[in-house]
Amino acid sequence: MEAEKKLPVKVGFASLDGFSVDEHFGHAHVWQIYEFSDDAQFLEMRKMPPVCGGGCNGSCDDNFGIAYDLLKDCKALFVSKIGEPAAAYMIGRGIKVFEAAGSIDKIAQAILSSSIL
Repeated sequence: MEAEKKLPVKVGFASLDGFSVDEHFGHAHVWQIYEFSDDAQFLEMRKMPPVCGGGCNGSCDDNFGIAYDLLKDCKALFVSKIGEPAAAYMIGRGIKVFEAAGSIDKIAQAILSSSIL
């Protein structure tokens, strides 16, 4: 019996350097987008203005739609930190969010060896 091929899934990583998850969701202006199926492939880098501009003190809810519009084709996002309102906004629209630290490659390997997506 042939192994079942996984459907491709896009995942966004908040990363300035392109190698590690190093951005808070509200401050992220660079997203590394990968496609996961049987392996992980880098697709593209997406840029956007930071949702909170570096100091929103909880008043950024109106800006979450900007991030959602840019990332709505992703099934999951990995960030260094995310506030509860932002997490609830994305989860409520079907995007899983994870706080993580470390290299994108190591996180990708963990994703591939698990069933979190």
